[in-house]
Amino acid sequence: MIRKIGAAIVKDEQLLVVSKKKSPDFFMLPGGKLEAGETELEALARELQEELQLDIVSATLLGNYETSSMLEKELMFLTVYIIQIKGEPKPDNEIGTYKWIPIETPESPYLGTGITKYTLPALRKEMQICPD
Repeated sequence: MIRKIGAAIVKDEQLLVVSKKKSPDFFMLPGGKLEAGETELEALARELQEELQLDIVSATLLGNYETSSMLEKELMFLTVYIIQIKGEPKPDNEIGTYKWIPIETPESPYLGTGITKYTLPALRKEMQICPD
């Protein structure tokens, strides 16, 4: 099972999602795998700096979810934090691009299940937003 940490970065009721250069049509949460000896937040801070040149201002646990990895087709244990950031995203390293999607976005084969089945519903509940 893959273990990943994801960042739910929200601005104006929209969630930041990223795509990798090797899979530009598929979007996922920013974040990644823990390295040996890292805490979840250390891993997330490193990944956000490497991928988007962003610094974490604050982090709040949103939830832990079991799902499947969109690109690696393996079971995944995903921990998601609501993250406040400093700076604007600048794709770097393996990230090709990013975009902001509305919190009300429905499921899509181009969005990871960590986003559509868990993160967006949890954010809507947290923000008390009901999709149409």
